[in-house]
Amino acid sequence: MKAYNVLRASLHEQEIRRVIGVPGDGDFVIEAVAPLGSNHDRCLYFSKQAITPAIGELLTARERCVVIAPLGSALAGSFGTCRVLEVDRPRAAIAKVLNFIRTENRQAHWVTARAVSREAVISPLSLVDGNVEIGDGVVVEPFCTVASDVVIGRGSIIRSGARIGARVVIGEETVIGANAVLGSEGFGFVRDDAGNKMRIPHLGGVVIGSHVEIGALSVVQSGTISPTIIEDYAKIDDNVEIAHNARIGRGVSLTGGVVVGGSARVEAEAWLGVNSGIRDGRRVGSHALVGMGASLQDDLDDYAVARAPRAEIRPNLGKKMTP
Repeated sequence: MKAYNVLRASLHEQEIRRVIGVPGDGDFVIEAVAPLGSNHDRCLYFSKQAITPAIGELLTARERCVVIAPLGSALAGSFGTCRVLEVDRPRAAIAKVLNFIRTENRQAHWVTARAVSREAVISPLSLVDGNVEIGDGVVVEPFCTVASDVVIGRGSIIRSGARIGARVVIGEETVIGANAVLGSEGFGFVRDDAGNKMRIPHLGGVVIGSHVEIGALSVVQSGTISPTIIEDYAKIDDNVEIAHNARIGRGVSLTGGVVVGGSARVEAEAWLGVNSGIRDGRRVGSHALVGMGASLQDDLDDYAVARAPRAEIRPNLGKKMTP
């Protein structure tokens, strides 16, 4: 997973300045885009809030990074060899940079040569496009589409009608259910200069471990900058949605109709009941239980239980009342 934890893309500082409208000198060459706080040099970061002293210390330890930050960031210019570009709306600015990366095809490929095992069984009624890596014993059933920059590990099965988008990695002996969609564009928007909603490109991809099962009609959205991650032995039922940047831990069980919001974390061996939902950015602790129909708005500790309120029972409802 480490190979996919940042968005590899080559950018010159002057290109970044031009795209986000911040003039000035600078000749940094950026090699990747990563979430703030990642330990990477020559990287582009962004912060929606004013940069704290703690983040400033982390950046000072990095080499020749560019940081997009709000106007008036108190620590601007105090990050050693890193450089701050101040803008009115950092989230809109990073969306413009991501759109530039996609439009100019600057993102590094995950797969550089096509390698399909002779032991793989791929239906002639499926489309496998471009550079992919498909291991021994992989089965791709009819009416599937597999985009370029996809890796499918040994013994995995892609059931009929599944859609595997670009930049998706699937481990070994994993099963993707019928008509499931992996790597779809995440639901993320920001206002443009005219106040209209502009899509934020989601270029981070999806990384799925080994011995995972993903049910029919389930959706796993692509991450924005870093991938959406599903770890080994996770079991995901039909009609489940996992939003961009979420992380599903080892051995997690997500039952039918579960919705996991963007950037949420579900830790190892947690269980989410039918039709439950996790708000974006929240954490479900390891071995925790979220009951059927529960809507989790706050973090849930390890081994904790969250249940929906019980329905009120009115025994005479619908019966004719006597005077």
